[in-house]
Amino acid sequence: MREVQQEPLRLGKPVQFSVLRVPFFLEPDYDPSTELEETNRTRLVRKWGGPAGWARQKASHGLKERGQEVGIEKFNLDRIASNTLASHRLVQWVTRTRGVAIAEALYGRLNYQHFEEGKALNNHKLLVATAEEVGVPAADAEAFLASGEGREQIEAAQAILSALGVHSIPTFIVGGDRVVGGAAHADNFV
Repeated sequence: MREVQQEPLRLGKPVQFSVLRVPFFLEPDYDPSTELEETNRTRLVRKWGGPAGWARQKASHGLKERGQEVGIEKFNLDRIASNTLASHRLVQWVTRTRGVAIAEALYGRLNYQHFEEGKALNNHKLLVATAEEVGVPAADAEAFLASGEGREQIEAAQAILSALGVHSIPTFIVGGDRVVGGAAHADNFV
């Protein structure tokens, strides 16, 4: 997105856009109340039909290499998978109550902790501590997570995304009618 904004196709007419984060579950059936034992590597091998399918997907997608291009040193494929409902609820609540800048800082920290450090996103202690790191009082974040608030909104968003045929993250809807799905290169947006 940065490249599209900084080097517009029409000189002197930079592209203007905004990003609206909508929560999405890669694994909607994961139980939010329990610790899981499946690693992300196991999930991906299952998703792509076994070791050969996973190897083909890795080779064609190049996610690790593309992540390294933008500063993600190491994806932790052996992290324990987790239901992401609590983290989605927290990010949406922080967006509403503290603003987009703080929510983006929270989202960035949670992504780092999950994808690189391998931490589970259903761990309320981790979520509260991370919210506090970005300026949200721990007591407020803890009370929000304990309340269950926001669950219905997340579930409604999932229904809309399913109806739109969204099946990968990130997904970008550009101009209301073009969908770019998955970890897309800048060329896809141009």
